[in-house]
Amino acid sequence: MPPLKSDVWTWDTLIHIAIIIAVAIIARWLLRKGVDWTIHLMVSRSEKREATMPGRTRRILAEATGASIDRQNQRTATVGGLLSNVGVTIIIIVALLSGFSTIGFKITPILTSAGIVGVALAFGAQTLVKDVLAGLFIIFEDQYGVGDAVKINEVEGLVEDVGLRVTRIRDWNGAAWYLRNGEITKVGNVTQGWTTSFTDINVHALEDPNQVIRVIRKVLDNLEVEFEGTLLDKPLVLGVGDITGDTMTFQVMTKCIANQHNNVLRALRRECKDAFDAARIRRAF
Repeated sequence: MPPLKSDVWTWDTLIHIAIIIAVAIIARWLLRKGVDWTIHLMVSRSEKREATMPGRTRRILAEATGASIDRQNQRTATVGGLLSNVGVTIIIIVALLSGFSTIGFKITPILTSAGIVGVALAFGAQTLVKDVLAGLFIIFEDQYGVGDAVKINEVEGLVEDVGLRVTRIRDWNGAAWYLRNGEITKVGNVTQGWTTSFTDINVHALEDPNQVIRVIRKVLDNLEVEFEGTLLDKPLVLGVGDITGDTMTFQVMTKCIANQHNNVLRALRRECKDAFDAARIRRAF
């Protein structure tokens, strides 16, 4: 193999550069495959989770909360693409530094300076990095979004903004809370998914329980029509739950989209009161 004329561009140098390029290409390919596999796994889990829901539940949740499979897939692909781009950038930087070192360009002073600066910044930036990583996972996992009613740590209210570093919440008294994502340890979201409620309906203990159950069932039938886009399952009267003194208690179970159960329960109590008056069923005192 004839030698090259340049002292820098020797055949060994070219071979080393070719190896660096090949390793970078393979690393990029593996990264892409890993990200694609992760996205495929997350999408498959979402599809399986959605497939277990009854058709009515799936439709109402998708319309009311936007929790459709398409939304989840788009969010997963977006975050996966972001992580992939960050990984490719790191691979390119490492490959360039290795290439410069191979052709004789002294990168040690640069790395030393960068290391000193990096150590100096690391103490101040570690909290920032922690917050940003936590923010990425909050968005990736769709733990909450703008407009959701949540309880984060000990703060309850509506989410006004979700950033990579900070989440802003407006509590029920109107105060704005800024929570660093890295400090968030507990999240309760009452807006996503569904809520099951058990309501006690009290009547006089001397009333006929079978008649009371028939009246409540008629009320629930009307309620199902009125809240067709809210109730996920048919409301059920579970029967007599308790008899204490002059009070006989009937339990009613309702399952509806999250954060809407109070509207359903208020309508249930109102309709039961009117139906009991019409049927001359005495209420408990």
